[in-house]
Amino acid sequence: MRFKLLLGLFIIIAIIGLLTFSQQGKSFREKYLDKYIGSVTGLFKGVTGRFVKQQPVNRTLDITFETDLSGISGQIFDVQNLDLDTTLLYDSATIAGQTVNIKDDKTIDFKTSGMSGTVQILGENKMKIIGESQSVEVNGIVLSPQSDKDKIGFSLIGEPKTFSLNNIEKDTMTFSGISGILRFKDWSPLALENDNLNIQKFKGTITLNEDTVIITGKIEKASLNGVDLSSKI
Repeated sequence: MRFKLLLGLFIIIAIIGLLTFSQQGKSFREKYLDKYIGSVTGLFKGVTGRFVKQQPVNRTLDITFETDLSGISGQIFDVQNLDLDTTLLYDSATIAGQTVNIKDDKTIDFKTSGMSGTVQILGENKMKIIGESQSVEVNGIVLSPQSDKDKIGFSLIGEPKTFSLNNIEKDTMTFSGISGILRFKDWSPLALENDNLNIQKFKGTITLNEDTVIITGKIEKASLNGVDLSSKI
């Protein structure tokens, strides 16, 4: 049995050598085998090519959306390195562990850069700010910690008159029953009236000025009333 196995291997090796090195073998291979082998190899390449995972093409879209403050009610922004500038009629304010009380005027001009924390748009046109940063400015007075390693904590709730939120990043923003003006680059403005808007992978700025909230920046995807707008832009 072992002799037969060795004999079979010898015959196979001899045939391969004949096809590879002898002139007659080369002619036979070129005439009958190479074309067939090439066709089979090409077939396998074609089949395997169909199963190569296609890498998604990420593109960003320029967006501008205008609405009122109630239109973004319920939105919560978890922020890092946020630049914040706001003027609000405050209900409560605590800075560096101290309660802020202003007798004659309930208006606070509040600025900070590099903030970490949350900004939440409440109902009844209110905004809640909780966070910390290395310095804050309140009505023109700059407050800084004693050490560069320390940070000042703050918490404010009130009705914003103006605000500017820079460096905002949010994976998803969903707006239900919203009205306003939606703009994309090279598109005519879309007038929304009690519509449902979904925005994904937003990076940009959100401002409030004269009762108008302006959301401007870049996104990866947007859908209106369940219709994907990204594929149409």
